[in-house]
Amino acid sequence: MVATDGSIYKVEPACVVYPKDDEDVRNALGFAYNYGLSVHSRGAGSGLCGSAIGKGLILDFSKYMNKLLKIDYENQYFECEPGYRFGELEEELKGSGLFFPPDPSSGEYATFGGMLGTNASGAHSVKYGNVSDYIEDAFFYLSDGSSYSLSEIRNTEIQELPDTFRKLAFLYENNKNIIHNNYPNVKYNVSGYNMRDLVKDNKLDLSKLIAGSEGTLAVVTKMRFRLKKKPSYNSLIVAYFDDIVSSSKAVQQILPMNPSGIEIMDKSLLQIAKDNDESLREKIPDGIDNVLLIEFDGNDKDALEHTSQLAQNLLRDESLTENIYLAITEEDKTRFWAIRKAAVPILYKLKGKKKILALIEDAAVPTDKLVEYFEGVYNILKKNGVDFVVYGHIAKGLMHTRPLLNLKDPHDIDLLKNIADDFFSLINSMGGSISGEHGDGRIRTQYIKKQYPEIYELFHDVKHLFDESNLFNPEIKTHHDNNQISKFLRYGKDYRSEDLKNKLLMWPEQFADEVEKCHGCSKCTTVTTATRMCPIYKFTRDEAASPKAKANILRMLISGSIDEESLYEKAFQHVIEHCVNCGSCYSECPSNVNIPKMSIEARGQYEKKFGSSLENKLIVNAELAGRTTRKFSKFIGFPMKLKAARKIGEIFTGVSAEREFITFPSKSLYERVSHKEGAGDIKVLYFAGCYASYIKPEIGEAAVKVLERMAVETITPEQHCCGLPMLSKGMVKKAKNKVKANLEKWGKLLDDVDYIVVTCSSCGLSLTQEWSYLVEDEKIDVIKDKFIHISDFINKYRSRLQLKETSKKVAYHMPCHLKLQKASNSSIDMLSSINGLQVEDLASHCCGIAGSWGISAKNYPLSVEIASPMINKLNASEADTGVTDCPTCRMQMEHLSSKKIKHPVEVLSECLK
Repeated sequence: MVATDGSIYKVEPACVVYPKDDEDVRNALGFAYNYGLSVHSRGAGSGLCGSAIGKGLILDFSKYMNKLLKIDYENQYFECEPGYRFGELEEELKGSGLFFPPDPSSGEYATFGGMLGTNASGAHSVKYGNVSDYIEDAFFYLSDGSSYSLSEIRNTEIQELPDTFRKLAFLYENNKNIIHNNYPNVKYNVSGYNMRDLVKDNKLDLSKLIAGSEGTLAVVTKMRFRLKKKPSYNSLIVAYFDDIVSSSKAVQQILPMNPSGIEIMDKSLLQIAKDNDESLREKIPDGIDNVLLIEFDGNDKDALEHTSQLAQNLLRDESLTENIYLAITEEDKTRFWAIRKAAVPILYKLKGKKKILALIEDAAVPTDKLVEYFEGVYNILKKNGVDFVVYGHIAKGLMHTRPLLNLKDPHDIDLLKNIADDFFSLINSMGGSISGEHGDGRIRTQYIKKQYPEIYELFHDVKHLFDESNLFNPEIKTHHDNNQISKFLRYGKDYRSEDLKNKLLMWPEQFADEVEKCHGCSKCTTVTTATRMCPIYKFTRDEAASPKAKANILRMLISGSIDEESLYEKAFQHVIEHCVNCGSCYSECPSNVNIPKMSIEARGQYEKKFGSSLENKLIVNAELAGRTTRKFSKFIGFPMKLKAARKIGEIFTGVSAEREFITFPSKSLYERVSHKEGAGDIKVLYFAGCYASYIKPEIGEAAVKVLERMAVETITPEQHCCGLPMLSKGMVKKAKNKVKANLEKWGKLLDDVDYIVVTCSSCGLSLTQEWSYLVEDEKIDVIKDKFIHISDFINKYRSRLQLKETSKKVAYHMPCHLKLQKASNSSIDMLSSINGLQVEDLASHCCGIAGSWGISAKNYPLSVEIASPMINKLNASEADTGVTDCPTCRMQMEHLSSKKIKHPVEVLSECLK
């Protein structure tokens, strides 16, 4: 699972260590030294050049050494471990007026260890600089196990330093002139080692040398960074251009005005953005070639507005563009910046076998040579018959130019080196750097010698002083192999994939194609509230729980790296079982990789061979239990109120004794409402689901009552479970039978109704998405077209309802499965429309029960832990009632809170006049 990162490479490691503290790090280094293993430090695994993978020992800091150790708001600094993430710091700093300026596009999930390793910068570095400008201290280990800190070395006279550092200072002093005369004349350059200004006032400062060294010199376990006061205001100009020459000239005109950032995005990226966000279609005109995002910031609002206006006037006066849009609202600004930040994953949505590659994406050139740069790039790629896209930090001369190649095609693999040879020669001729911020890695290491012919041997000397045994990332920076760029490719000339045999689900494209869509960007390992995914990973930091881990092991399966029998092994299923089918990763993945569906397929294959456990059979059969036991359910339920009885049940069934035993009312929904209720000009089919049918029929009653008051004819036909509980447990055949039974029961009724209404958010997802995985039937398309969540229906026809005023307070939790649907805000909008009702949005993520997953005894503790942020908000709320659309979310809320929990339609029903 850690054989890949965000790059085009794959290297199987000998072992992986997840250190918990410095002692573990020391022991791991000793183990590696004794057994001759290389050491590869790893954070989020989001790097684009292959620096976090290797054949030896992977030292993964993301699971345990990920803490914020200290934050001092008064003195404006923080200390952290290498696995701590930039996104976590941003959340911590909210409302403080402080910020950490380097902001890489992967910031939500990038770790500070990785950011230091590449000397990360980001969109605003033209004004604020990169990580090395903010590092105050770092504690690190050399490969011999010795440990030091930057401050300790910086505050010691050179002659009193250990031998390693005295020799380094001597090396620098003896070569000072040649060192300073042989770096490219660009501000942003992380290629090779930064040996400039190592010695000042007889003191050795290693901060700029360690920053950008990509884990080749030392293993850092603690860091201290400066913070800055955040500007109070910012403005964003979105300027559209017909050609790249005009936008390049525009950059030259704007730079003297001290922008905080200028980013470029080309037409390919913009078109995909428009296809995926309707609101952008009006703001991004057709037929443009590229766009510049020009940002200014400051503390004087009037001065900022004046500067923004001057910039717009300048662009028009110089006849560079008339097409300028000023993003005024924060929502607008966020939307445009989000496109830029998600550029790489978004571009993976480009159809076809050719994919964008990180190859020549990180070169930086003097900004007065931008036109020359683009002309050269166009010529090189045109000569090789390769399409490409462009985006990036044009203000600092750093464009992320991405060629489109198919690395399963031998011809395109051969083009890797041809393109790179020509391109890096072009960059060197312009006085640029082959790597501006992403690092050298496996992609560019072989070209370092050409960039630094006069001082390349000095890099070897530095490496030898720090890492005499050549343990730390030995194939990066100083390793010279003229063909390294095309070795250890994730896909390559010998790569073959075979589609899964006897698939259980319907795959419009090949199963293998879906697996290979994941390119390892690591967004699914975000641990903050910036994403809803992945609830299991957020709380465990376990690589096996990450959505990308499923794609990684399934890719091994389809490529023959492991045989198909591996599907049935515990280690394989351990990874698959970490998917709870909340669907958040599919919704939020910029490349829309359907990990939940892949996991269902894998679970289904396992279930097909070995059958279902007793626990799973019990958990998924609410419908059967409701139909057969409701008349005497209270007699069964009485002894199960005793914890001891539930404990015995847990031993035999696996269902947690901590969970209350579900009892069924003696009358189901179908005994409380007629097949047809109400009359009017709108006719709906009400799909109640198992919960509203047998466990809480009062929800169904409330829904039917509200619809009747709206002059709606409501048909509640005979129906079966939507199949989602079974599907989540891999019971594909049983789920398929439920779908077929429903379609058969409803028959021609589907043509007669105007809408199909649901109250359960999970049933809604099943009808509109999962059913199409199981059955090919035109009726499913009809269901999708006519489907509507009851809150959305009420909002649509709100004028038909007469409601009385209320003074109640409610706290609303949005279920994961509702979040995935088009009208995800329908319930909170509906509640907010009730006169006098005070609605608090808990703005929470997964409740932790994840359908039936959290009912299991083995999952119960983690289920409660995941729920804690939402439950704490609920319990602290002044609301009288908690509200949610999901049955199992409701069960979790009832279990962990003393507040009354209701469905939104129940709340509305109580307000009917």
